[in-house]
Amino acid sequence: MMPWKIVKNGPDDKPYCVFKENEAKEAIGETLGCHATEDGAKKQLAALYVNVPEGGRSHSKPHMTMGPKQDDIERRDLLTVDVALRVDSDSGAPTVEGYAAVFDSLSEVLFEWDSGRFREKVAPGAFTKTIREQNIPLLVEHANLPLATTGAGTLQLAEDGMGLRFSSVLEPTDPDVQRLIPKMRRGDMNKCSFGFIPIRQAWDDKAKPRLRTIQEAKLVDISIVARPAYSATTAKVRAELVEDGLDPELITELLVRLRRGLPLDDDDTAMMQTLTNTFRAYLPEPVTAPEVAPLNSEHPTDGTQPTTPTSAPNPQVHPLSWYREQMTRLGA
Repeated sequence: MMPWKIVKNGPDDKPYCVFKENEAKEAIGETLGCHATEDGAKKQLAALYVNVPEGGRSHSKPHMTMGPKQDDIERRDLLTVDVALRVDSDSGAPTVEGYAAVFDSLSEVLFEWDSGRFREKVAPGAFTKTIREQNIPLLVEHANLPLATTGAGTLQLAEDGMGLRFSSVLEPTDPDVQRLIPKMRRGDMNKCSFGFIPIRQAWDDKAKPRLRTIQEAKLVDISIVARPAYSATTAKVRAELVEDGLDPELITELLVRLRRGLPLDDDDTAMMQTLTNTFRAYLPEPVTAPEVAPLNSEHPTDGTQPTTPTSAPNPQVHPLSWYREQMTRLGA
């Protein structure tokens, strides 16, 4: 038994809490983190499990490096709209502006271990509350040192008909800004990413891949980035598996659908058959005892006559007096 548990005893916005049992195991001990969804709590629990000593955990779970305060954070890269850079001709102050998210725009196919493959879109108004209540930083590659923040008034965030728009006049004497501007001018860093924690979401399980709509999100940061984040599966391993018809993301999606009791289609059935055929080739042949015809009992206990082979002639049966006469003739 592991000492960590999930208990639904937190506040309304984060009811699912992960706690560590105390020595008496009679009451809730140290609370390690609370989450808006049960899936978020399970992620933290998985992160704790992978760090237990060998022999106390299964290797079947993927390794996660999420901390108690970071395990719910997701990051999305916006590849359709570039970040614009303008430099004031008088002051030399650089201004960056663009969209951190576009409403009702379908993402590329995403992949997470607990959800499988899915696509995602952000509903209008998803950031209204977080813009009003949170101090949101503008970062580079999600690093912790901010270029600007909404709390200081150096970063402006607003929702419009297209999405979440941002604008910031950066400090030209800031060394981080001075390193960033040349890279933005050359186009090496011209994408925007936003980190968020989903507060309210809706899943369309009938879509394939499944579709998640972010209805409300808590922004953690917006960030200027160079390239999108890719799946943890390496390209080489993935290519070799796909050649055998074993796409790791499709397999995970199939497992998610099976676990959730969702209806399967012909592609799912074909994948299960491919998996069966692939692994069957590596299974050793089962060892079975040779088939031997059973011996007939000489003394049946159920009152029936012994069973005779079908190839042998039926024995001739005589009355007892006949056998006595034959014995007398033989001089017995």
